[in-house]
Amino acid sequence: MLPTFMNQKKSKIDSILANIANLIENGLYDTALADYRRLYQQAPSFLEPSEEFSITKSQATHIHNAANLARRDLIIKTKSICSTKRIEESVSALCGLSQKAFDKQHQSPSFLFVPQLPSSPFPSIDSVENLRDFIQQLSYHKGYFLSCVSKVNEKYIHDIDEVPDTQEWRNLTKCWNSLHLMKGGKLTPVGETLPDEIKTIIRSPLLADCPEHAPEIVISVLDAKTKIPPHFGISNIKWTLHIPLLVNELSYIEAAGERQYWTQDKEALLFDDSYKHSAENGADEKRAVLILDIWNPHLSIEERSDIKALMELYSKWSSDYGSLASLDRRLYK
Repeated sequence: MLPTFMNQKKSKIDSILANIANLIENGLYDTALADYRRLYQQAPSFLEPSEEFSITKSQATHIHNAANLARRDLIIKTKSICSTKRIEESVSALCGLSQKAFDKQHQSPSFLFVPQLPSSPFPSIDSVENLRDFIQQLSYHKGYFLSCVSKVNEKYIHDIDEVPDTQEWRNLTKCWNSLHLMKGGKLTPVGETLPDEIKTIIRSPLLADCPEHAPEIVISVLDAKTKIPPHFGISNIKWTLHIPLLVNELSYIEAAGERQYWTQDKEALLFDDSYKHSAENGADEKRAVLILDIWNPHLSIEERSDIKALMELYSKWSSDYGSLASLDRRLYK
C-alpha cells in the first residue's frame, strides 16, 4: 500500500491529467499547455522519468502532447515574423518546421541561422559602415580596458554554447577566462561602472541589439600556450569584433581554415563565428582582447527588428515552455 502522501500526490496528478484530456478534447490547447507546465513543475518525473524507468502508454501520450503543444505555441507566437523570405525561413527552422540549409562550407551555427545572408570568415572592417571609427573610439580607452584585465574571473567556456565533453575542453576551463561588461544586451554590475564616455560609445547601432541573444561585450583572456579547439557559434546574424588589449604575433584566430595572426599593425579582427573557428595563444604571456557582437550589415533594418522581436518572444517562450518542447526526444530513440 502506498503511503498517504503518495496516494494524495498520485490523485492530484490524475486530476490534472483528466482535466488536460478534457481541455484537449475541447480544443482548449493553450490552457492544456499551461496545465502541462503546472504538472511539470509539481511532478517533473511524470513527464521526464529517469532512463531506468519504463514509460506507460498513457504517460507516453502525455509526453508527446506536452511537447507538441509547447512547439505549437512557439509556431503560433512567431508566425507574424516574416519581413523577408529569409527571415521567414529562419523562423521556420527555429520552430522545427524545416531543416536548416547551410549555404556556405564550414558554416553551421547551432541556434539561429538566416539563409542567403552574405558573409565570409573574415569580413573587412570597412565592409561595415562606421565600424572603423567605432574601433578607434573604443581603442582610445584601451588603458581602461587593460586595467580591467586583473578583474577577469569568469570561466568563459561556461558562457558559450554546448561544447564536446572532452578532456581538451575540460582543461580549457582553467585557462580561458573572461569579464563580461554586457550580457544578453544588459550591462553587468561591472559594466555599470564603465565611464560614461564608454557607455555612450557602446550604445552604437552597430551592436547586434537582440536581447537575450545579443549583444555581448566581454574581455577574454587566454593563458599562455593555450589553444581553443574548433567550434561553431550560435547564429550568423552577428559578427564578432576583437579589439586587441594584450596580443602577440604567436596568437591567432582561425575560421573556415583561414588563419589571422595578431600582427602589430592590426587594429582589430572581425570574423563570423558561425563558421568553424578556433584560436591559439602560442606565446609565453597571456592574450587579452575586447569582444563585441556586431550586426551582420547585410541585414536590413526591418530584418533586425524582426530578429529582435523573435529573440524576445523566444526568450519568454523558452522560460515558460522550452523545457516541455524537448520532452519527447527519448521516445524517438
